[in-house]
Amino acid sequence: MHPPPEPEPHEAVEAQPWNPDQGPPPTVQTWPRTSRPALRIFIRGQWRRCPVIALHHYADGRRAVQVDVHLDSDTSYQARTYRWDPAAIRIVARGEPPFEP
Repeated sequence: MHPPPEPEPHEAVEAQPWNPDQGPPPTVQTWPRTSRPALRIFIRGQWRRCPVIALHHYADGRRAVQVDVHLDSDTSYQARTYRWDPAAIRIVARGEPPFEP
């Protein structure tokens, strides 16, 4: 039996920073730098491998993932936060369990 096909990719959407109008602040999970999970995120028309910095869980059920990503250079990372979306984000490596929030 074959696994279901992955959805067609579309651009990942950056998450806006949390503000008090959105309700309680999100719970945040982080990982040690030496054993972070990694994702492939569809950004600017291509899949980019991104180590995870943190996962944000919002009270209303939304999730966002903060990652390091190469956007304008192959030598420097930029931190960005994207809304969780299976059509734009794929898990590559699970890493170690996160620190407790």
